[in-house]
Amino acid sequence: MLPAGYIAHRIGDRVRVRIPERKGDVAYFMRVERDLAACERVMYVEANPLTASILLRYTGANDDLRRDAINLGLFAIEEMPSSVNPVLTATSERIDQLDRFLQRSSNGSFDLLEVAFVGLIGASIIQVLRGQALGPATTLLAHALTILALYRSRRIGR
Repeated sequence: MLPAGYIAHRIGDRVRVRIPERKGDVAYFMRVERDLAACERVMYVEANPLTASILLRYTGANDDLRRDAINLGLFAIEEMPSSVNPVLTATSERIDQLDRFLQRSSNGSFDLLEVAFVGLIGASIIQVLRGQALGPATTLLAHALTILALYRSRRIGR
């Protein structure tokens, strides 16, 4: 049975494939690199056993890559499994609930992002007043500006 490969991302002809179950297998990744380099649709290939990934410049579609990898006996491309992290998932759900609560309570006037922004600005002002302008105040202000940039990018749909 062939190991499962996942297309981590694709931009144009640049494709990164991950094969987690072969992580650290130097001989396997050397073979993958050699065999894919001989494929006519592959313009460039670089395999990394430490990260269990293959970087390709590939002129075909994802289905072509899927067929080529199987025909070469290298890996079977499957859908990327959703990462399951119960702590992060639960935390994210709770934060979303809090955000919805704030929006409902304020009749849509503000959300959690705006509360965080105002809180960080306030905390940075307090740090400046305490004489901590170069350390904590600038860090808090930087986080507030990051939130502002996120808000603005959401507002203009980027």
